[in-house]
Amino acid sequence: MKKVLIMLALIAAALSLKAQDRTADEAAIKQTLGRFGNSWRKADFSDMKDYMTPDVNWVNIVGMHWHNLKEVQFAHQTFVSGMFKGVEAHNVSTTIRFLTKDVALVYSQSHIGTFYSPDGVDRGYNKAGNTDDLATMVLVKQNGKWLIASAENVAIIPQAQASDPVLKMNK
Repeated sequence: MKKVLIMLALIAAALSLKAQDRTADEAAIKQTLGRFGNSWRKADFSDMKDYMTPDVNWVNIVGMHWHNLKEVQFAHQTFVSGMFKGVEAHNVSTTIRFLTKDVALVYSQSHIGTFYSPDGVDRGYNKAGNTDDLATMVLVKQNGKWLIASAENVAIIPQAQASDPVLKMNK
């Protein structure tokens, strides 16, 4: 009986350590996402190498596909210096799912303020934004740091949400 109790205590301790690791990893992932947000707010993505992998892929909201850190950084810098200049973006919610101990799938909903496409100039017909977007990201843990390896973001269209068939699904 004593051996069984010791075994159960060891298992409980191991599970507790794993839960603590996940909590620390979740906090580190949120910190990585926060660094992206800080770059947006500063309109300066020069530190992107500190929170993205060199071979990062990014598909933006209109289907542009950027294939490495140089392209992703250039595109974000171009847009935040143009049509997104001074546009606020803030996180609404984040969901993290660990696929392995070093790979996480993240769903991050953000609210993007009003902007004028394609160059930030209001022409009276090109107002956009003031909407929510949903990004799906893959983060990997490399050398103790969580880095964005891939991302795609889509617009959340409220009118379309009302037609979601899952809302009518038997649960």
